[in-house]
Amino acid sequence: MAFPPHAFAIHDGRVYSDWELHKLAAHGLRRYALVAALLSLFLVALDALLGRGSVEHAVLPAWVSRVSLFMATGVSVAFYALAMARKVEVQRPMALATLLSFAVAAAGALSAAAAGGFNGPLAFGLLPVVFAWPLVMPGGVKNALPSALGGLLLHFALVFVIAGRHITPEGRAVAGLLAFSVGAALAAAFVIEHWRTRAADLSQHDWLTNALSRPFLEERLTALCAQRQRSLAPVALVMFDIDRFKNINDSYGRQAGDEVLEMLVSGIKAEIRASDFIGRYGGDEFLLVLDECEGHSALALLDRLRARFSSKPMTVGDNQLKVSFAAGIVSVNPGDSMVMKELLRNAERALENSKEAGRNRTAMAPPPPPNEPPVAPGPISATDTQIVG
Repeated sequence: MAFPPHAFAIHDGRVYSDWELHKLAAHGLRRYALVAALLSLFLVALDALLGRGSVEHAVLPAWVSRVSLFMATGVSVAFYALAMARKVEVQRPMALATLLSFAVAAAGALSAAAAGGFNGPLAFGLLPVVFAWPLVMPGGVKNALPSALGGLLLHFALVFVIAGRHITPEGRAVAGLLAFSVGAALAAAFVIEHWRTRAADLSQHDWLTNALSRPFLEERLTALCAQRQRSLAPVALVMFDIDRFKNINDSYGRQAGDEVLEMLVSGIKAEIRASDFIGRYGGDEFLLVLDECEGHSALALLDRLRARFSSKPMTVGDNQLKVSFAAGIVSVNPGDSMVMKELLRNAERALENSKEAGRNRTAMAPPPPPNEPPVAPGPISATDTQIVG
């Protein structure tokens, strides 16, 4: 599969990665081309129903308008076929959608000019196709502006050049309404993108801790595994949960337990880099992914975290709580297997070994051997961590 450049780029705080934006745009291109094709056919039918004899300000023969509209239909169908055939592997879908906007805008402007310009019945041409942009294409105003504004300027320029600048008051009203409608489409692009981003953010993050949700955590980890199989950088997976978290809920209430989870994730985020990420795996169990990090560096990070949480107890309501956690580490070095399910299974085993060894400590397990069927990990070493305070 031919992925575009930066397909697996690490997230930098945006809701969508470059690859996710590419996928959304690739799917949007297909829908956008379909809308353009249907609108072109509608204008062909409308032009045929009107007939050139009833158009007062016709400038060009009727066949010019119909040929341009059929060409717009053919171009739209070609873009649709390309998007269907290539799917997410189509290159530069946003640029292709913008090019399609210019093509249909030019064809629509030629048809409008042939029917009398802004004084004729086809004054809008095919420019209304840009109204579909915010509904199907991502990126908001930034990506919609070239298509919408460029299509509007192209439409006005061609109509004025071919049909002349003599416009009746009704024609000026139509031109003003067309410009206003394009502005409304840009405003809609802003609003829709805001809520699309908001919805995606809510689906990608745990509502309580703001850690990644499990589905998105696994999706992002899969992308990282695919990227790291092509590089020579190590990765460390840390699965951990809070020691005796049920006792906290039973003794202080579930609200106190929620506050502990929030403060725990917030404290961990303060210690990790932008390229690292943490997700809620279930209940009080979390997965921390440390990119370009070896096992001993992951152990050192967990030591710092334990020292931080033990030196300054969490204030929950009127209570001071010292929180500890058990953790299991899988360190994946260059050349090791990067099968996500096996990595997670080994991390779970390491975490269980840490709990069985007495909690408040870290156990480390090797990843599955490369290019061989996964086997149960060998002996797991548990390392106690000195608690400060």
